Amino acid sequence: AERRGASLLLVAEREGAVVGSVEAFTPEFLRGKQLRFWSASLPLESYVSALATAPSARRSGVGRTLMSRVEAIVWEAGESVLSLQVDELNGPALQLYRGLGDEVVGRERASTTPSRYGLVSKLLLGGVRERTLLVLQKPRPPATAEAA
Repeated sequence: AERRGASLLLVAEREGAVVGSVEAFTPEFLRGKQLRFWSASLPLESYVSALATAPSARRSGVGRTLMSRVEAIVWEAGESVLSLQVDELNGPALQLYRGLGDEVVGRERASTTPSRYGLVSKLLLGGVRERTLLVLQKPRPPATAEAA
């Protein structure tokens, strides 16, 4: 894994096939930008923009392993909080993130369209979709004291 100042992309493989990936934006990338549906009152350092696992690899630890690796990289870089957003109806993802110690710190209403082309979204894909995104954050764990 390499941090090149903009984003971090990790891929999980099993027997030569990609079974998962995670992308996180670094503070350098986020500086001066405003994320859609993000409350300006919440701290934003590193931000997980996407986590995906292949259907065949779900509930096998791939997502947990990818997120744990992102956390290790973020904490090693000295950052104090890791943030993400997830649809409140995505129960498996919420279970994963809460199991990793992420806490819900806010809710954002989101209007999204399945296509960036309004007419296509309206006529072919059902139009605008209203949903609620939960904002989750995980603070950097306290440093453990080394045995003297």
